[in-house]
Order: sequence, then structure tokens, then C-alpha cells
Amino acid sequence: MSTVWNEGYFTDVGYTYGYYREINPVFQRFCLLLRGFAAPDAAQQQHCELGFGQGVSINIHAAASPDSFVGTDFNPAHAAHANQLAAVSGSGARLFDDSFEQLLARTDLPQFDSISLHGIWTWVSRDNQKIIAEFARRHLKPGGLLYISYNCFPGWSPAYPLRQLFALHDRFTPGATGTVQRVEAAMKFSGDLLAAQPNYLKAVPHLPDRLKKIMEQNRHYLAHEYFNREWNCMYFTDVVDALAPAKLDFACTAAPLDAVESVNLSTAAQAFLAGIAHPILREQARDYFVNQQFRRDIYVRGATRLPPALRRQQLLQTRFVLLQHAADVPLKVTAAAGDATLQEAVYRPLLEVLASNHYAPKTLRELAAALPALQEAQVLEALTVLVGTNAAVPCQSEVAARHVHKRCDALNRHLMERAQFSSEVETLASSVLGGGVPVHRFQQLFLLARTQGRKTPQEWAQHVWRILEAQGQRIVKEGKTLETVDDNLAELTRQADEFAEKGLPQLRALQVA
Repeated sequence: MSTVWNEGYFTDVGYTYGYYREINPVFQRFCLLLRGFAAPDAAQQQHCELGFGQGVSINIHAAASPDSFVGTDFNPAHAAHANQLAAVSGSGARLFDDSFEQLLARTDLPQFDSISLHGIWTWVSRDNQKIIAEFARRHLKPGGLLYISYNCFPGWSPAYPLRQLFALHDRFTPGATGTVQRVEAAMKFSGDLLAAQPNYLKAVPHLPDRLKKIMEQNRHYLAHEYFNREWNCMYFTDVVDALAPAKLDFACTAAPLDAVESVNLSTAAQAFLAGIAHPILREQARDYFVNQQFRRDIYVRGATRLPPALRRQQLLQTRFVLLQHAADVPLKVTAAAGDATLQEAVYRPLLEVLASNHYAPKTLRELAAALPALQEAQVLEALTVLVGTNAAVPCQSEVAARHVHKRCDALNRHLMERAQFSSEVETLASSVLGGGVPVHRFQQLFLLARTQGRKTPQEWAQHVWRILEAQGQRIVKEGKTLETVDDNLAELTRQADEFAEKGLPQLRALQVA
């Protein structure tokens, strides 16, 4: 394959079909508001995604939002798939297969309220990083935000040589041709090297465990993650410097749980960081305390702090909705400081209120009023934890949601029909969220059965079984393949009953079902 257009990026296989909530403008605005920063507030906003992969995220956002979206991914197969989804939903998203340099040269682009790039920065050349910064300088509005994620030090420092081993083996050892074979060969080489006990293991004794975890991941994902020519891991301050020419100020992370320091930092760490006056130095020092290896950051072109009263008012007006059945939300959270047990006296009542009225979205003001025994700050912190663990999510305005039902329905119907043949896309569009909600393959097929007039879980299960049987597929449960018709139908019926009880209430509230 030619290396002219791919610039050393791994293009032998397509990227995965994942959905990333951090790219959702609704979620980005909440992250800024949570930390007290003003977000773009234009009624009809313009958004751009650089390197959209298979285009799942950008198409879900374009379908579920009244805003306008532009994006590029230089892999033409990705762009073709993304444009197919855009045509299905009728969102009007403009999706190109331009390189970043070609996109920069275009003269038909608007000024954007947000520019997002997820999992791009580390895997492109330094020249392309400069082009991205220049693109933001030219096309991001004053007050607009840039979302960027990347691998970082110090967390990657011990395992960085593993990536080097993978790439060097793939470069210098001929033989394996297929993607999976190339990945497997590099993994085996690295495992054999570590088994021979190099002195480096004395400094990093947990490296074999790290390799073992890597080897458990999807091979196509690993190819894109580790086998590109470019792999530029950076410190947080390096990225701050790289984006400075675009007049971008670091505002906050797109990880709400970071705002709850008690689950991330010890008392001594909090005290130490509180003594650092400069925000950039403080943020870089924090990475050492949490051993950060992947950052999700939001920068703003001219960051503006909201007056506390205005921040509170906007937070009180923000709607939230559960993504999980209330009884299934764990009262434990794992963060940088380890596992933390959440207070039942706070979280159980909050979850009950969020589940009331058939899980309908509720504003922070409504939630606080329904929980008089809790302080407003307690309710907000608990919501922040629930959003941080993806048990709950902020919603877009009801006015915005009303405009996009038909687009979401069209895209979701297409994805549910695709689920008959694959489990590639396990996210559907929600007009309530302005974004995506996780719905796995069988759940999508249960929903599809409902749209075809099948009313009971038993009928849904039979519908799914006919699809699986026609393709010679069987259910794998707890690592074992279910061979008989009765066993498969029993498991599908169990899942359908559970979906009817626990899944449908959320999806109805999210206007997906």
C-alpha cells in the first residue's frame, strides 16, 4: 500500500466502530460549566472533528443535534462509511477524506464553535501537529473550544519501550502478512524478550503484566494503537506549548471524575497541589500524583471564568438522566486513589429520584428540591460522580431535542438493521442526549423486533434466534458456546425479559425506544 497519503499511519485494516462521548458538544459544555468556564452559546453552532475514524461519533452527534458538523478522516474507506451514515440520517454533515493539510487549504469552511480530535494527536507527525494547531488558529472562533486526547507521561514512561519493541519487530522482521499475524508476531517477540529477563525488568518489574493486558485487546485496535510510524507521547506541558500558537488556553479535562479530588488524590497530595499557584504547573504536577497516561483535555480560545452565581444558575438548569437501571448502579468507584465506596445516604435517594417518573430527565434544581435532606453541593458532587462513571449523563435542551427526532430514528433504524449481521456499532442516537447511548447487538435486535410488531420478550427472543440460526451463529455464555436450540432460546428469552424490565425504561426516557 502506498505511503504517500497515509503518512505511515496504519491503514491495512479499518479502525474500530467505537463511540466517544467526550466528542459530544453537550458533554463538552457540561465539563466546562462544571469547572466554572463559559462555553460557546450560539443557537446554531458549527463543530468539526479531525480524524473521525469510521464516523460513528460524528454521525450520532450530527443526527442528534440541531448543530452543523464538518469532519475529515484521510482513510477513504472510513469517509465512505461515514458518508453512508450521514445520508441515512439526513443530518447534512459534511465529511471528507482530506488530510489535515488539505483541510487547512480549503476555503469553504466556517468558523467553528468546537474542534475535536480523539486519539489522533499521539499518532500523527510533529508536522501534522503543527497543522492541527494552525487549523485551530484559523478556524476556531474566539471563545470556541478544542477537545484533544493523547497518550502522556509520566504514566507511559515505564511501558514506552514495549511500544518500541512492537514497532521495531513489525518493521525489521518479514514474514507475517495479515494484520492479526503481524500483531501476534510482535507480541510473541516481546513476550520472549521479557521472558529472557533483561535488566530493564529490574527497573520495571510489572512490565510482563502490562504486556499481558495488552495482549487481551482487540488486534485491529492494537494495530492502530501501536503499529503506526508516528507515536509521539508527550507531557501535558508539551501539548500546552504546541497549542499556544493557536491562542488556546487549557481549561479543564473532559473527565468529570477529575473534579472530585477525594477519589483521586490523598489529603497530602491535595495540600501539596493547593500550594502551587500556577495552573499549568499544578496540572502537570497532578499527573505525577495520579500517574496519568492518557489525557482528555479541553482548551478554549480565550477562556472566560463564569461568575459563581451564573455558574450555579446554569448548572441548576442542566438536565440529567440515568443510563443504567437504578438498582444496578454500583456504589463503588475506581479512580486514581483506588476503590472508593459511595455513601448510600446520598446516592440511593438520588438514584431513586432519577428513576422516578419512568426515568425522565430532571434538572439539578428539580433533583435538589426532591432531596431536601441533602445540600445542593452534595447533589452536584454525586451527579458528577455518576456522570464520571457513565451511570448518568447531561442532556441537551428540550428545544434542541425536539428538532432531531426523525434524524435519530432514521439512523437508529439503519443501525438496528445492520445488527442483524454484525455487532460493529453498539451505540444508538438519543435526541435527549444530543449524543449516543450504548445498546448492544441483541438489545438492538429486540428493539427491531418491537418495530416489526412483536410485543413480548418471548417474541423478541424468537426473532433474534431466527437471525442467529440462519447465519449459523450460537450464543457464547460464560465462555461456553450454547449448542442446542432450547439453550439458545432460553438465554435469549432471559436477556429479553431483563431488557424489558431494565433496558426499555432508560431507552424510552432517552427517546430511543
